[in-house]
Amino acid sequence: MFRRVSIATQKTKTADGVVYRYWQLRWYGLDGKRYSESIGRIDKVSRRQAEKRRVAKEMELQSSPSKLTPSRVPTLAAFSEAYIEARKSEVAAGTIELHEMTIRYLKAQFGDERLIDTITRFDARAFKTALAKGDLVRVNERKHGAPTPATVDLHIRNARTMFNRAVDDDLIQFNPFDRLAGGVAPTEKNWHYVDAAEFKKLLAACPHNGWRALLGLCRLAGLRQGEALALRWGQVDWEGNRLEVWAAKTKRKRIVPLAPELLPILRAAFKKAAEGQVYVVTGVAHPNVWRDFRVICKHAGVKHYAKWCHTLRKNREGDWITAGFPFHVVADWMGHSPEVARQHYLRVDEHNMAAASKQVISPAWTQIHAPVDPKQSVQTQKWTQIASSEENPQRDASSQDQESKEVEEKAGDGIRTHDVQLGKLAFYH
Repeated sequence: MFRRVSIATQKTKTADGVVYRYWQLRWYGLDGKRYSESIGRIDKVSRRQAEKRRVAKEMELQSSPSKLTPSRVPTLAAFSEAYIEARKSEVAAGTIELHEMTIRYLKAQFGDERLIDTITRFDARAFKTALAKGDLVRVNERKHGAPTPATVDLHIRNARTMFNRAVDDDLIQFNPFDRLAGGVAPTEKNWHYVDAAEFKKLLAACPHNGWRALLGLCRLAGLRQGEALALRWGQVDWEGNRLEVWAAKTKRKRIVPLAPELLPILRAAFKKAAEGQVYVVTGVAHPNVWRDFRVICKHAGVKHYAKWCHTLRKNREGDWITAGFPFHVVADWMGHSPEVARQHYLRVDEHNMAAASKQVISPAWTQIHAPVDPKQSVQTQKWTQIASSEENPQRDASSQDQESKEVEEKAGDGIRTHDVQLGKLAFYH
């Protein structure tokens, strides 16, 4: 733990025998060693000036731990290298690639030899500005110009995560990126809804059962592309109608229901599977999935999707939610948090509107047009008749006016009770 800086004096004797006395600032670093710094001769620096220098040094060391223990705080290059090595066992390869891109941007802005504790909040904001303006795109192999606001926020989040690790490891006292708020507008949910008729066209255009199984797992079970390609026959529970899915992204197992519409597709693939075949999806080249799917769309007469697997996966989550399954249950089946679902996966479209217009929320609501009970009050009868007025458009208008007048008179009589007369309370008299 950091201890306060103290003032001491140090004697120095020259070759000709002259003795000088110097002020020295002394402190202990986090490594337990004692450090010192000379601030001038006693005959030239007063005690009051030395005390000011001591206070300034103490504040400097508190804000910059690298100066407290110079060998403890790493450079940006050394820290980022250790960070990536530690994170490889914690996150997916795709996440590592994004963090490596963020590190390239940080090095382009601050340099490899910059001590990480010398990066201030002002420097962090300048980094975000330079990134948004496109000043750092020179580190990319393919230069696309200024990144989008969403991409800028992605790299700021990555930098914040990295420097949070440095705070946790006691390398720095605060995270310079912790006050940079995101400026991204709400996510555009303009993905395409693939209905049953369109999906049938896609299945008919598939060259073999491997592709049919892949599309079925993505559209009807909500699996990611990597999860579908890695699914084994041993993970298909035919009796329990469920799939055991290992997510490469989260490195966790989840159970996904085997929908009735997916069952015939998997049975057909299993029936034609070769002896000893391990994986459900075969004959699909992973590097060429996007290219081959474009060909399938062309043969099916369907416009291809920007992110085909992501689109099919979002469709399935929307179907489950529309069908009335609990939100947290669907999020668990999909393998992500409810927050991610709300922001990126769910939207309101014509499919939801059509389902809501046909679905009865409760059988009790179907009785709102039933005959009125004569024992009901006049007010209740009136509201029931208003709800059913569309069924009897030829009712006599004079009759309705008369009923309305009766209701108003009775309501007025009910208000003027014996306790309340002309706005005066009876107990006042």
